[in-house]
Amino acid sequence: MEKILLGAAVLTAGLLQAGHAGAADLKIGLAVAMTGAYAPYSEAEGARCMADRLNKAAGANDPKVELMIEDNRSDPQLSVSLGQKFLDAGAQIITGVPFPDALIPMAQTAQSYGATVFSAPNTQLEMQQAGLDNFIAGAVPDPINAAATANALYGKGARTVALMVSPDAGSYSEKLPEWFGEVFEHLGGKVVGKFNYSYGTTDWSPQIASIKALPQKPDAIHICAVLPDVGILIRQLRANGYDGWVAGCDAFDDKSLEGTVGDPKSLEKVMFATHGATGVDGPIDKFLAQCKADGYKINGIFDALGADMVQISYEAAKKAGTVDPAALREAIRAPGGYPGTTAPTISFAEKKGYPVKAVPVMGFADGKRVLITDTPPTFVPALN
Repeated sequence: MEKILLGAAVLTAGLLQAGHAGAADLKIGLAVAMTGAYAPYSEAEGARCMADRLNKAAGANDPKVELMIEDNRSDPQLSVSLGQKFLDAGAQIITGVPFPDALIPMAQTAQSYGATVFSAPNTQLEMQQAGLDNFIAGAVPDPINAAATANALYGKGARTVALMVSPDAGSYSEKLPEWFGEVFEHLGGKVVGKFNYSYGTTDWSPQIASIKALPQKPDAIHICAVLPDVGILIRQLRANGYDGWVAGCDAFDDKSLEGTVGDPKSLEKVMFATHGATGVDGPIDKFLAQCKADGYKINGIFDALGADMVQISYEAAKKAGTVDPAALREAIRAPGGYPGTTAPTISFAEKKGYPVKAVPVMGFADGKRVLITDTPPTFVPALN
């Protein structure tokens, strides 16, 4: 009888343990820029908002989302250290500064834990070329961003462009404008100049003088840089009589752009490719507005990407029936995709390392943001 009771106790304990494992936490470690140059592009508050929503709506047998959030101070090396801390705390998914100097070593470290690096805002092509099976980007790579902008700009009638390049953010600031130029010339346009600059520039007079000195005046200038730099550039270009287009990348999608530029008329010929249409009273705006009303300190579109990362990981855990890191990663890449905030459906089944979804290109009318195009480009030579 004693043996029978002991056996029953062991069986009961095993069932309880199995039940607990099925409802184990989905642990996501976010080393995000709460301070420093990249703070306006943090995804943390959108991730928190989505995690809290999912946890409130979760059933008894659903996983709970546990977010571990710390400030990486916009420092890649600190991101790596924090990533190790998250892994040691049991995180199945981690992220850091959305650039290869942080994400590649984080992914390499995470491999021995079976964990995934899921960078909601990462766009750099190097991450897709690094051969890391445990890396996933929540945004499309830069060549797609560049091609979408080139299509939209050419469609607006621009035929000549000057490129602004910088090595300061790797291929994001250096190669993306060149990929833009490649697609622009494929369409029939012409690159008439290329000029260097550094992040943190507040006096653009040397570059503006070089643009003015070009034998052929450009219809457009393309640059991939952060705020406030690009806002200052636009303001100084307009003050020096330049009335052409200024085209850019997702870093333009910072709500401080309008305030930094100042005069709404100066925005009339500004466009940028981004991760979802905001400022147009669409579903993303509604999600962000509700999160803000609930007390979350929302930045903008990057918070929507953070929400996508949490929601997709959560739905994948439910589909897999486990938070085992390898099974979770496989489920994220399952056919059919998952509902998202930045798009109705987001699928990683096709490309594994980045999603298949539309790329909105935004512009301005009367100082308000407007959607110019919202279709995936077909000619993206850098990905071939």
